[in-house]
Amino acid sequence: MPSSHPPSAPPSFHTLLSRALDRRRPLIAAGSTQAFRAFSGPVDGFDGVFVDVYAEGAVLIVYEGGTPRRFNAVAEAAAALDVLHPLGVRAVYLKPFPKDRSRVGGQLPPVVTEPAPAAGETLPEAILVREKDWDLEIRLYDGLSTGLFLDQRENRGFVAKWVAERVAAGAAPSVLNTFAYTCAFSIAAAKSGAATTSVDVSARYLDWGKRSFAHNGIDITPHRFAKMDTFEFINYARRKGLKYDLIILDPPSFASGSKRKGIRAWSSVDDYTRLVREAVTLLNVKGVILASTNTQELCRPGRLEREIMKGLDRPPPRWIALPQAPIDFAGERDRFAARAFSL
Repeated sequence: MPSSHPPSAPPSFHTLLSRALDRRRPLIAAGSTQAFRAFSGPVDGFDGVFVDVYAEGAVLIVYEGGTPRRFNAVAEAAAALDVLHPLGVRAVYLKPFPKDRSRVGGQLPPVVTEPAPAAGETLPEAILVREKDWDLEIRLYDGLSTGLFLDQRENRGFVAKWVAERVAAGAAPSVLNTFAYTCAFSIAAAKSGAATTSVDVSARYLDWGKRSFAHNGIDITPHRFAKMDTFEFINYARRKGLKYDLIILDPPSFASGSKRKGIRAWSSVDDYTRLVREAVTLLNVKGVILASTNTQELCRPGRLEREIMKGLDRPPPRWIALPQAPIDFAGERDRFAARAFSL
């Protein structure tokens, strides 16, 4: 006989976020970071919805066409603030990601640049978050990004530890950070004693990185910031005979080129092999390359390793163990991949 009881209502976003936060309690209790992913889409029970915490601020990320119709982003921002407030979060900002970003023609939705949050009080334009042994400047309403990729937190820790071990052995290593963005990897390396070179086509992001150097009390005199395309810099470095002990490759999935500047468009799927092939020409003996990607196709099991192998054209490298994915990203293994190796 069929049950007369009506089907139970699905749990609210408030409930799901509370449960997700409980699963992250060990990370929060460790006190090693003020920036973490509090809610991770389908892993935590709601497709197309992510929540990232940055000290006193949080970001509610909603992917257009990927969330259930019943999800009201503005209303749920208030629910998120209620759940996160005990952690010291005072504002939740909304970042709606269009299904096809090319369709918006470079125009951002106004909500991602408005100082007033979807819930809570307006925060300063720039705030600092503590991650491990360094402080990083982030901006919650500067566009679709905040200036920090949270999924790379443990890899930044790997870089800091690798550098510290070599400094302790009496040799300060040189580190090349390509596609440097706001230079978070460079900060981690510099705090441990490395001389860093940060390469990015955007002067704005390099200036952002310089501010984070200043926030950490790091004298930028021994550090270099090169406003160049990565391949352009590699060619320059070869001409100058520059070599590095650690090279970080963390490119975007896509980047537009410039005919005027002679810069080719970039695609990780098409160009990662070439990137590895070019980068190894700058590597010192016993040097290490940290290669990373968040391109879905390259995150499939074994795919990034194959791209690396094709780029080396030599005997297999010595693979180096990287940290395990932390609690807040443990369910997103198919969204990012990283390998470290030496020749």
